[in-house]
Amino acid sequence: MQTIADFFAFRTFVSLDVLRVVYALGAIGMPLLAWAVWLWLGRFALWRSMRGVSVTAVRRFVPRRWRVMSILLFLLCFFCMELAWRMMFEFIIAYLQMRDALQLLTQRAGLH
Repeated sequence: MQTIADFFAFRTFVSLDVLRVVYALGAIGMPLLAWAVWLWLGRFALWRSMRGVSVTAVRRFVPRRWRVMSILLFLLCFFCMELAWRMMFEFIIAYLQMRDALQLLTQRAGLH
């Protein structure tokens, strides 16, 4: 019972393994969520009217430069999103490791 009380009082933190699992779920889930938002946007009139446009019409009216730039911008946003997700979890893990090290030092020094 004391372990549960320690958990809810934040004296015991979530395991690093749990954080790694949550990171992996988010790293996989974010692209899936982005795809779901894209499908959700398909419900609106502007996006629906663009669905019927053929690939040849897009190539004809949208310059190649803008098509390449849009793909590069998408890839840049995707990699920045994944990098930010990774860095957030690295900071959380580093904090937990620093906290454990400081607690160990205070116990050894007899301050705790």
